[in-house]
Amino acid sequence: MASSSGPPPVLGTPPSQAGPAAGNLPLQPGPAQPDRHNSRPHREDRWRADRPSGAPRRWGFVRRHAAFLILLTLAVGARAAVLLAYRPALFYYGDSPAYLDQATNRLWAGDWRPSGYPMFLRVIGAPDHLTRLVLGQQAASLLAGVGLYAVACRLFERHGPLAAARRTGSWPAAVVAAPALLAPWVLDLGQFVLADSLFGTLVLGGLVLLAWPGRPAAWRFAVAGLLLGASLTVRTVGYGPLAVGAAGAVVLAVTHWRRAHAAVVAAGAVLAFVLGAAVPVVAYSAWSAGQGKGFTVTAHSGFFLYGRVAPFADCARLPDDPDLLSLCDPRPVAERGSPVAYLWPDDSPLRQGNDLVPPGREELAGEFARRVIREQPWTMVTSTARYLAGYFSPVPYENRLTSRADTWELPRTGTNRIGSDGPHAADGYFSAARLNDPPAELLAFYSRLGYGPMPLVGLGLLAGLPAQIVGRVRGRAGPGRLFWLLGGASLSTLLLSSLTSAFDYRYLGSVVGLLAPAALLGAVGLARVLRPRPVGRGGSVNEGGTA
Repeated sequence: MASSSGPPPVLGTPPSQAGPAAGNLPLQPGPAQPDRHNSRPHREDRWRADRPSGAPRRWGFVRRHAAFLILLTLAVGARAAVLLAYRPALFYYGDSPAYLDQATNRLWAGDWRPSGYPMFLRVIGAPDHLTRLVLGQQAASLLAGVGLYAVACRLFERHGPLAAARRTGSWPAAVVAAPALLAPWVLDLGQFVLADSLFGTLVLGGLVLLAWPGRPAAWRFAVAGLLLGASLTVRTVGYGPLAVGAAGAVVLAVTHWRRAHAAVVAAGAVLAFVLGAAVPVVAYSAWSAGQGKGFTVTAHSGFFLYGRVAPFADCARLPDDPDLLSLCDPRPVAERGSPVAYLWPDDSPLRQGNDLVPPGREELAGEFARRVIREQPWTMVTSTARYLAGYFSPVPYENRLTSRADTWELPRTGTNRIGSDGPHAADGYFSAARLNDPPAELLAFYSRLGYGPMPLVGLGLLAGLPAQIVGRVRGRAGPGRLFWLLGGASLSTLLLSSLTSAFDYRYLGSVVGLLAPAALLGAVGLARVLRPRPVGRGGSVNEGGTA
């Protein structure tokens, strides 16, 4: 007898949008209940129903991924233009020479910056082949974007947060991957002899493996942990993404355990992640300890934290200690410089006219920073909030306390070095050995377009929070695992940099390929949970199940 709820669905019809949002694990089918949405016969039948009669299978693949193939072509073309415009690479003074010097002469742990990137330079022979380096960095960021598309496409197909994801191909997943492939900051940092492009690629690769749908696989979690752990040896702000990845691994494993009662699989996946992350972190820390720098990857945290608090430190609140007070800037707060002005110049209170930091001064600087934070916690909070908000400004956020924005735009000139009398005289600057027009002129124009969408990125990230809450109230799933992993890792990076270092678009550039996709997923998630419930025949509400 026919069901009173209507005829059975036709093969190829997309599932109801009422199911889990992208990124949430589906219930595992039992032996007697085949998974009709994810089984191979169903997918093949749906593909056959969608494609024209007699169309070759390869053309079905091309049509399905047409939007992404166009995007990928643009991404390859943009990278080719960058490689042509700035040859052989872009240099940042003064990190780039220090990286190359360490890779060429002698590797050591506990430098002002982690030594993971000089190791990478030495492995690929970059000191003698800079073109090989930037080709590798640009290709790696391209592959990370492809991986992001693959996981977004699979999540959309399995859980359908957008009905169009099955009807018109995989364009929603292509939209999600677009920032990782074409964001100006991603293209720019990929051409620099700097650690930031490698850092962003490692983080995105690790999160893509964690977010892959299905039951937790030990090998995926192990490789994800390895990549996120390695990112920490490249940039110390990697503590944030590593912590987010660890929390995500536990949540995903516990979710799978509750739904599938696979406790051994879940525990094994978490253990695999921990062991994978421990390999690079422990190895680097042991190397540092062997050189007398302590069992750590951050040998100079007190140094950088001093630069962070010196611009607002109220020295009247500090103890009457001559050594401690020697680190104070006697000028009024309104006349003080940016954090870097207290770290690198010879005439800074820290260096006292010396090229190197005098013995004992760095430890004293760490104590100074901790005392200032205890005495002025609210100033620390508000300044951090201003830095963090600055990343979402529609115009370049630049003042006497920030770095220069144009350092991290694709340049139209050979350098942006300034004289010694400007407020940003202590800042680093870029240099291009060879600049080719017209690509450089067009790329510079494109680069300045990157600021405009940033307020929308911030709103998209905020949208994910009410999406989760409203989804629970309305019985719908939230924005999904990919949103939380990408958003958490990118925001933690910006937060750590704002807390411990300074405002610098270099940090945004390293994670914008995670930040913007997370914002898109947050906005889609909110739109989905707020949409009206569909009404079936007879006026009853039908959310995909029985009316």
